[in-house]
Amino acid sequence: MKFESLPETQTNLVEKNSQNLPEKRTTFDIDAFKSIYYWANAKPDTQLKLFRERKIISLSDIHELNTRIGNKLKNHNIETFLVTLNFVLTEGNIREYASWDEFSRENWQFINQRTQTISITWDLTFSIPNYHLPQRHTLKVRIGSAIPPKDLFHFMLNTDETSDLLSMRAEGMVKVDFINQVLGNELINIVNEWNEGLKTIERKNNFQSFLEKYEGYISKSILYFCPLLILFLGFIYQNLIIKELDLSKDLNLITLERTLLIGATITSIGLVLSRFFANQFSRKIGKFKIPSGILITKGDEAYNDELKIENKNIIKDISGKVLISLTVAIIIIGLKYLYAYFFGTK
Repeated sequence: MKFESLPETQTNLVEKNSQNLPEKRTTFDIDAFKSIYYWANAKPDTQLKLFRERKIISLSDIHELNTRIGNKLKNHNIETFLVTLNFVLTEGNIREYASWDEFSRENWQFINQRTQTISITWDLTFSIPNYHLPQRHTLKVRIGSAIPPKDLFHFMLNTDETSDLLSMRAEGMVKVDFINQVLGNELINIVNEWNEGLKTIERKNNFQSFLEKYEGYISKSILYFCPLLILFLGFIYQNLIIKELDLSKDLNLITLERTLLIGATITSIGLVLSRFFANQFSRKIGKFKIPSGILITKGDEAYNDELKIENKNIIKDISGKVLISLTVAIIIIGLKYLYAYFFGTK
């Protein structure tokens, strides 16, 4: 009985499905189809502007930017307005907000991580003349987290887009995907004016700025100075060296060979020491840290305070080593004249 009832059940199912099939339409609105197809598949134009200079940005600055954009959009027939925010923090934390209200409710003073990157996206649709459907425009602003030089080569191998490489090396950028060029330019100009109005990071320590600006010249000076200093010390101590090594002052082949060997040894020691000191200096300069400029979380403020202390300690370390080196050189030179004064060595 069960096997006999199976065909009847399948037949009823087919009949039921056949009754629910949509009816065939012989006509449709071709203009509406074109509008929907273009809206879904058209690739908008893109305009990109990079920010090279690092600026100071706070919560109030982010709210100000959103207010400026909102005021500008009031002059257009806007249909939808959606803001999403993405914050990349240290220790692998990422905070994403699907709306501006969610972002406004966040208490940033409870967050101990430091902010690395801020990305804000405005997803907009406008009613534009000569278009049947509202057209989508996207405005994206990114601040912070320029790709470090050590990762630049790896990034170049994994992308063919020049714009991607340039945007990742910049301190920030604004990007607009637009259908209406006038509107795209207006949005770019708003963000650009906002960025120009932000405070520029100032390095209060002039000595740090001097070291970073002239690092190459100082390193080369160290490379040349150490060998010359050691040769000079060898020259003023030549009588003592000749006496201790039992060298003859008479010019002969053996004396010439020994003199050249000693001179080459002294020069080699000077070159080794100069490279060592130059590398040490470059490493110290490389440890200087520049403020990120982002002051959003409690961790951002703590990081800036720690950064100032670390930079001051680096400056003290460099200054201390320079003073010690000069003091040792002066003492060594002075000892020669003291020795000559007390023991009558010429």
